[in-house]
Amino acid sequence: MTSTTRTTTPDESLRDLPFSFRAADGTRVEIEAATPHDADALAAMYDAFPPTDRTQGLPPTDDAERREWLDTLLDAHSVVARRDGDVVGHAALLEAGDAHELAVFVAPDARGVGVGTGLLRGLLGAHRARGGGRVWLAVESSNRCARALYRRFGFEVEHRGRVELTMARGI
Repeated sequence: MTSTTRTTTPDESLRDLPFSFRAADGTRVEIEAATPHDADALAAMYDAFPPTDRTQGLPPTDDAERREWLDTLLDAHSVVARRDGDVVGHAALLEAGDAHELAVFVAPDARGVGVGTGLLRGLLGAHRARGGGRVWLAVESSNRCARALYRRFGFEVEHRGRVELTMARGI
């Protein structure tokens, strides 16, 4: 008897919104489109990020700058992750010329259980449903967990800087 191993491609794991899943910690996480009504909950999530969890200056530490930045993310196509009704993650695609820049943020107490994966499944799935196109991001080269997550979704390194990498994929 021969067994066959099926490899899942990055696009096969993309999902239509909304959806939910059981995280590795046993909690139920809902992924849905973000709306302006999520602004206060997202602001609270971003306010709680300790200074050591701010990558490339994001989220901004100044309250006014953080609100302006959040408004920009909410004007873009974005999704939120909720656990027990609380927002614990946010991902957005911002138009950047002929491509979209990806931004993904997960609350410190929700990392490592699949929230980032869920956000990418929903956001990239919605992007594909809208016609897709090139998506890119910048990630600190020292952030191995994030780099591994992006690679699982088909992102490849396009440019290596001194501190960060630019990764991209087409959908």
